[in-house]
Amino acid sequence: MQNRLRSKAAWIAVAALIGFILGNYGLYDAIGLTDKTYQTFVDLLFAVLAAFGIFNNPENPEGF
Repeated sequence: MQNRLRSKAAWIAVAALIGFILGNYGLYDAIGLTDKTYQTFVDLLFAVLAAFGIFNNPENPEGF
């Protein structure tokens, strides 16, 4: 069970599920987001993740 909790793919799936629930039931307003601000947040998050993926050097254990 512990390995599953460390899985990045599992946490991304959980985050996607939370985003779906928030959007499907109109709960963005409850946390102070609109559809547009949530979409902007997700776009920026993916841009940052892509940047880390591009600049990451897996052969260098001391840096990234």
